[in-house]
Amino acid sequence: MTSITDPVVLATIVQTVVITLTLLIFILSFRSQDKAIREQAYQRVMDDYGDIMRRLSDTPELYKFQIELFNTIGRPLTSGGKELTREDMVARNYVIGMYGFFERLHALYRRKWIDQDTWRQWAAFLNLMARHPLFKDVHESSKEMWDQPFVEYVDGILRHNT
Repeated sequence: MTSITDPVVLATIVQTVVITLTLLIFILSFRSQDKAIREQAYQRVMDDYGDIMRRLSDTPELYKFQIELFNTIGRPLTSGGKELTREDMVARNYVIGMYGFFERLHALYRRKWIDQDTWRQWAAFLNLMARHPLFKDVHESSKEMWDQPFVEYVDGILRHNT
């Protein structure tokens, strides 16, 4: 009968432990790499969205498309009961872009990729933006399109500002 002190048995146990740990490290490494790839892909989508919003502001021909789009879903874009002008839409699209920017910052803060002091500085700017009626309008009219924790954060800001 072989004993655990037998060098062959001991070497086999050590090799098994080393191989198991190596496999575990590879699995964890692949998981974190996969997560990073997914987050990078989502970031590219968000960058594309920002480009699209800039294009809406820069291209007068798209104004008609935006108005028609919102009319087809039964949510005409109005302000104070009147249809928004092209200038109004450019400002609204800018605010939507800023809203998306703050949403991404908030997500980074929640993941602890931005420290508390840095977030506090951005949050001060967000608080200032949230005081503008157009920001409030964008928030109320598009809540379902954004990250829910961020929407709830902005809801809190807006409640506090009123």
